[in-house]
Amino acid sequence: MTIYQPLHPGEIIKEILIDGAQLSVTEAANKLDVNRTTLSRLLNGHAGISSDMALRLSKLLPNTDIVFWMNIQRDYDIWQAKKRLNKIHVKPLDKAA
Repeated sequence: MTIYQPLHPGEIIKEILIDGAQLSVTEAANKLDVNRTTLSRLLNGHAGISSDMALRLSKLLPNTDIVFWMNIQRDYDIWQAKKRLNKIHVKPLDKAA
């Protein structure tokens, strides 16, 4: 079974709001009541979904909820962390400790 890297949450949001709903970034930011730069950073993969943004997305897209958006971010973060696993030089704690 092949496991695929999860999409950055911004790619999913871009597909729904920009491509699907045909909103500009400014229009989408206004609907979410956030700064255009904040949304742009998310859409371009330079920021993740905060709990506040997840709440805003769930209000804008009522067929989703905050947990849906937070899970997408969590899955992406875990995938990214696992890619760095071999670069982390931490030794397991001794059982006696």
